[in-house]
Amino acid sequence: MRDILKKENILKIAVIAGLVGIVLIFFSDFMGGKKTDTFAEVSEAETEDVTEYRQELCDELGNMLASIEGVGKTKIMLTLDGTVRNIYATDNDVQQRETSSDKQSNERQSCIVVRQNDGSEKALTIGQLMPRIKGVLVVCEGGDNEKVCGKVIEAVSAALDVTKSHICVSKMST
Repeated sequence: MRDILKKENILKIAVIAGLVGIVLIFFSDFMGGKKTDTFAEVSEAETEDVTEYRQELCDELGNMLASIEGVGKTKIMLTLDGTVRNIYATDNDVQQRETSSDKQSNERQSCIVVRQNDGSEKALTIGQLMPRIKGVLVVCEGGDNEKVCGKVIEAVSAALDVTKSHICVSKMST
């Protein structure tokens, strides 16, 4: 009889402890420290990075194209595909299991998280990938000359690794 009571008590205690644990996990989100919303900050920073990236490319490309004979003054517009993509540091955990019949391995990859001075956590960024260039519009003074247009298309294609079909050259209005 005592054995049955002990087993039942142990089972009750384990169930109660499990329920208390679940309740504590549920309420930890509400009682935890103040969480900061870093998504808005990242979006603004990424937008600034993309705008700066686009402007630098336009300026450099404009200067190079203006130095080609017959091109003259230029205005450039770039169309980008997406936004900046962050590259995060990861920790790879490979587990191998051998059985008598075969060998299995499971790989788990997780981001490395860094705790800030204010207590917030942030994934460790090791780099950024800038968006791909989808299309280029070049408006230049020499845009009505077929040879000049050909030179501009070749130069833009080579400089930005964009297919020629995604480059448009037009004459600048006077």
